Amino acid sequence: MRLKLLLLLGCWFFHSLLFSQDILQANDLSKINIDQVSDADISKLIQQLKQSSVSITEVEQMAAAKGMPQSEISKLKQRIAVLEGKGTSKKTAIDVQYNQRETIPGNYPVIEKKDHQEIKIFGAQLFTTASLAFEPNLRIATPSDYQLGPDDELEINIFGVQEAHYKVQVQPEGTINIPNVGIVTLAGLTVEEAKKLIRDKLVKTVYKSIGNGQTHFTLTLGNIRSIRITILGAAKPGNYTVSSFTTLFNALYLCGGPEKIGSFRSIELIRNNKVHLRADLYQFLLKGNTSQNILLKEGDIINIPVYQKRVTITGEVKRPGLYELLDNETAQTLIDYAGGFTEKSYTANIKVNQFSNRERRVKDLSQTDFALYLPGKGDSIAIEPVLDKYENRVTITGAIYRPGIYELKEGMKLGELLKKAEGFREDAYLNRALLKRQKSDHSKEMIAFSLKDWMDDPAKDLLLQKNDSIVISSIKDMADEKLITVSGEVRKPGVFLYRNQYTLKDLLLESGGFTEAASAYRIEIARRIKAADTNTVSNKLAEIMQIDVDRDLDTKGNQLLLEPYDLITVRKNPGYAEQKQVKVEGEVLYPGHYTIQTKKDRISDLISRAGGFTDIAYQDAISLTRINKQAKAQEDEKAKVVAGEMADSINNQQVAELLDPKVKIAINISTILDNPASDENLYLEEGDVLEVPKKDLLVKISGEVYAPTKITYEAGRSLKYYLSRAGGLTDKARHNSIYVVYANGQIAKTEKYFFGLIKHYPRIQTGADIIVPARKAKSKLTTGEILGMAGIIVSMAGVAVSIMNTLK
Repeated sequence: MRLKLLLLLGCWFFHSLLFSQDILQANDLSKINIDQVSDADISKLIQQLKQSSVSITEVEQMAAAKGMPQSEISKLKQRIAVLEGKGTSKKTAIDVQYNQRETIPGNYPVIEKKDHQEIKIFGAQLFTTASLAFEPNLRIATPSDYQLGPDDELEINIFGVQEAHYKVQVQPEGTINIPNVGIVTLAGLTVEEAKKLIRDKLVKTVYKSIGNGQTHFTLTLGNIRSIRITILGAAKPGNYTVSSFTTLFNALYLCGGPEKIGSFRSIELIRNNKVHLRADLYQFLLKGNTSQNILLKEGDIINIPVYQKRVTITGEVKRPGLYELLDNETAQTLIDYAGGFTEKSYTANIKVNQFSNRERRVKDLSQTDFALYLPGKGDSIAIEPVLDKYENRVTITGAIYRPGIYELKEGMKLGELLKKAEGFREDAYLNRALLKRQKSDHSKEMIAFSLKDWMDDPAKDLLLQKNDSIVISSIKDMADEKLITVSGEVRKPGVFLYRNQYTLKDLLLESGGFTEAASAYRIEIARRIKAADTNTVSNKLAEIMQIDVDRDLDTKGNQLLLEPYDLITVRKNPGYAEQKQVKVEGEVLYPGHYTIQTKKDRISDLISRAGGFTDIAYQDAISLTRINKQAKAQEDEKAKVVAGEMADSINNQQVAELLDPKVKIAINISTILDNPASDENLYLEEGDVLEVPKKDLLVKISGEVYAPTKITYEAGRSLKYYLSRAGGLTDKARHNSIYVVYANGQIAKTEKYFFGLIKHYPRIQTGADIIVPARKAKSKLTTGEILGMAGIIVSMAGVAVSIMNTLK
């Protein structure tokens, strides 16, 4: 009794230990409870999966194959996701679902859904799109209204009777010095004014021929001066040093445009402490008007004030967004700014969401008020789509020439609709048609009527209503489709549509005629039984007829008429046989392909026809490779068993060879030659390949040995001898699972007797492959697991002592 109790406690302890280390290793997971598995065990499983490169999908498939319930699989996937940092706890999910919560009287939670897609301010993209650089063009001709200032460089080119070329710079005092001409004051003059003044100066001094036209001169701007401007209220405000060719738009792009609260409609250009210009960017954005894009001057200040009124327009407009409106601009102006309505917009009425002093309010705006209503600050106008319904539609389908949707006119009747649809077809079922109608309460009703009655009495013509749908059935719809099936030795077997006066010859012609293997003298027709008396039950399922047909497809006697649903089978001629070949490879006198003579040809017959074996043939390694579905299925099961038992010791190539469609069958050639009538002497099948290798005098040792190698075979030596020649077993070797693959494909593994105390190792032959599998990798116990085990052992020891004291 005491011994049994200790054994039970020990079994429970080791089962718990194994379960905590390998969750998915058990064969039956139908009773597992994931909630009782610790996080440490799940983390260990995650580590093992990463080392084995196993995906979560593969884990799910493995668990389901071992009986784990789907609910526990879901828990396991969630635990893995949380511990990997990819999952969300319940608290996090709730926080995501309810972004903001406040309590109001009555304890009703108000959930505000956050819109993470911010509505774009119209015009902001002008300053955020990299392709719209708005850099000043320095290669254009000098503008005639450009005012000269210090550091501007002028090029004076004189040509004709007199020639000269001067480059002069405007001094800080606003003057230039032309050689042989003198000082000219240009400060504050435009290029056109400066050109006239310089010409007069040249004519009065040394270049008098300019006056009579014999000499000409040009004035161009060389190097351009820089100016300093100040920008306020921009995304990047500050002082800027820019080219004197810089315009207002160039500067706005340079500073990133207005800030988030900046105005696009009233940008001020301050010059000499006065507002020189108020720019409205909408004139450029909507009309391409650049009249306000003037050149900047030294000391200019660009001030972008805050906006006064912005209004949102969404829904069915071509350019929804956030627009800035002036005080006198109406809802119609806003709609025009948004590009107008789309084709699907509902224009009879729009909804305006307003802000009052205390709360929100809604205003319905009719189409006549669009040009009168002045939107308020923060208004949001929503343009809804038209309803997805028709106000004047009727539908007709079925056995008519032009089914579809038609316009419903006032007082329209069924006869007019049929005329538009070009009438019903010849196969129309006139005794009964259906009218599907939607009633005023949106419920639907079905009205059956007779087209024949309407044709006989036009007064019975139906008055149509909105959304009526008429269905006119076809006679073909009222009956089963009549088919005939042909199979067997015809060139195009399949299902064919029955026709009146359809003969067997017609069917055979349509199916391509007989194949070469067909037996024309034994065609079977299976005909459906139709009992005249419906109250009679018969045991007969079909009427079978045997028909003989000539090779020219004529039946002997009268032509046989087929009936709907006949099943025709063309049998194969029992005397027909296609040639089948096998192959002999390796150490025989005449290797190559051989044609099977009879169904009773065996392996011994093939060896005899091949001239027998050569002197170096290794008869114990002869194997037969066969492509046969039944044999393949049996061998696949064997391969799966081997792969399952030795999955940690064989490589992918070996598994692929075991599961190859070509099945390798081990041959006992000595039994075959000594007793040709034995079952070992297999009958030959098409595609068989008999492989006769030459003798391999080596034995291969692979797997968990220190020096995998091939060594010379020595008769009588045991498996341990060959292992010692390869350096012996490593620490990872599984001693009890060593197996041998022989040259003919047979596998022998180590046998254990008397609870594993006695082991019988496979015998060794030439050409054998000794494989030493590796033990499964065991993860080391963590400090917490060691302490837990120690606690369990101490507890078990205490329980054992208590039980022993009780038994005393």
